[in-house]
Amino acid sequence: MSGTVYVQASPDGTWFASVAELPGAAARGATRDEAVAKAKQAFRDYLGMLELRGVSTEHWKALDPDTFGVREPAAAQTYDEDFRPLEEHELRDFLHQLEAVRSATLGLVRGLSSDELERRPTESTWSVREALEHVMFTEVGLVSKLEKWPLADGELPAFQAVHRLAFQRFTVMDPDDTKADHTILGRRFSVRKVMRRILEHEFEHQGHIREILAALGGDRAPE
Repeated sequence: MSGTVYVQASPDGTWFASVAELPGAAARGATRDEAVAKAKQAFRDYLGMLELRGVSTEHWKALDPDTFGVREPAAAQTYDEDFRPLEEHELRDFLHQLEAVRSATLGLVRGLSSDELERRPTESTWSVREALEHVMFTEVGLVSKLEKWPLADGELPAFQAVHRLAFQRFTVMDPDDTKADHTILGRRFSVRKVMRRILEHEFEHQGHIREILAALGGDRAPE
C-alpha cells in the first residue's frame, strides 16, 4: 500500500508538500526535494503525535513513507482525495485528530510566561503569540468556507458558529478576567476595548454590506 505526497511551489519561493492519505502531515522546504523529504518525516512524526494522545493509527500503519509517490496537484492545494464523499468514520477520525493536534500545540506553550509568548527571536520572525493568533484566524477563516450561500431558511451556520465562539468566550469570564489590561506587540488591550471593537466592527460592516447591495441595485431595510 503506497501513498502520495503532493508538492507545489509557494508564492514566497519555498515549497509546500502534503501527504494526501494523512491530513495534517505536511512540511515546507527551501527546495522541492527538501519539502518532500520533510513531508515524509512529518508523516512519521504526525503518527507519533496521534499515538501519544491515544488516537488510533491502524488505518495508516501499512503505509511506508519511503515508497510514497510524488506529484503536483492540478490546482493550488487542491487534491483529488479532497473531493470524494466523506464517510461517517472519517468525520469521527478528523475530530479525534483535531483534538490531538490542539493538545500537542497546548503542550508546547503551556507554562510560558507573557514575555516568552511575546518575544520575537529576530525582528523578522514571529513571536509564539503571533503564531498562535495566526492559527486562530486561519481556523475561523477556513470554517467560513463551509458556509452555503444562501441556505433555504436564510440561516448561516458557520457565520453563527463563529459568533457563538465569541459569545461563549465572554460568558465564561470571571471577575479577574474582566480586569485584563495588557500590551500585546506594542498595542494596549483591555476587555472593554475588545468588546467595543467587536461591536464597532460588525456595525461598520453592516453599512458596508448596505453599500454593496445598493451598488448591485438592491436594498435591505433593518429587521
